[in-house]
Amino acid sequence: QEPAQPESGGWISGLLRGASREEAAEEAPARAPARPAETAPAARSSDARNPRHVVESLNSLSVDIARAIDHDASVDLWRRYQRGERDVFTRRLYTLKGQQTFDEIKRKYDREPEFRTAVDRYIGDFEKLLADVARTDPNRTVTQSYLTSDTGKVYTMLAHAAGRLS
Repeated sequence: QEPAQPESGGWISGLLRGASREEAAEEAPARAPARPAETAPAARSSDARNPRHVVESLNSLSVDIARAIDHDASVDLWRRYQRGERDVFTRRLYTLKGQQTFDEIKRKYDREPEFRTAVDRYIGDFEKLLADVARTDPNRTVTQSYLTSDTGKVYTMLAHAAGRLS
């Protein structure tokens, strides 16, 4: 099984949208998705109430996240983590801009329950995918490919910000 194409934002976007599909359907079943201009600071006051805005926020962060992680450091840290080392995920994993993105995600995760729910679902979905892949990946090469792809980088930062990688 091939990992998702690292440059494919569509798969990430789809997974993030799916993370709160149920809430979005309950809140706004007939509405079209908001355009980026509609998520300007004035519109953000409703972020805590509207899951669609939470997913859009997470979606916009995903592009920054993929660029915010040092690829070589990611490969090294995931190998060490899989060998049983803990507390290897530190801020050194991130570029300078990435550290700011990490701090923003951590703040949103700690303060916004709906954002936390979307992040937790993304993490759960990605971990399920990893578990499924691991069953037929004895050398962990495909698993490693997933973890170091752009999608895996999104997972890494979200899981790190959520305190799941310690």
